[in-house]
Amino acid sequence: MIGEAIVLFGAVLTLLSAIGVVRFPDALSRMHALTKASTVGFGLIAIGACLNMTNANDITSVLLAAGLQLLTLPVAATLIAHSTYWARRIPVRLDGDDELRQAADAGRLGRRTLRRNRPASEGVGEGAGEGAGSASD
Repeated sequence: MIGEAIVLFGAVLTLLSAIGVVRFPDALSRMHALTKASTVGFGLIAIGACLNMTNANDITSVLLAAGLQLLTLPVAATLIAHSTYWARRIPVRLDGDDELRQAADAGRLGRRTLRRNRPASEGVGEGAGEGAGSASD
């Protein structure tokens, strides 16, 4: 009974993650909703499944899959966020200071990152939403 409830809670978190992907306005918010809630949701589904299994081989397979998922999703999310930030055609709205921009301006980033440097005025501040709706129209 407890295993089924944990699986159900994990499935609800995964559903909320999918709703967040559809409802959030920009790429970074969507990515945040997708990676955080789905990672926790999958972990709960795996734990609930393990509680319902009796074979040790099945339990270790599920735990291995959950461990790999928990190790790879944050790394993939970081890479996607980094490439989304530096992409020139994707609007990025930042609520606070742009620390990555400040590091690039101060020369604290490597040559490879600076080669794809986003112009300082593009995608930050007031003009971030311009042209964002034209692709879906």
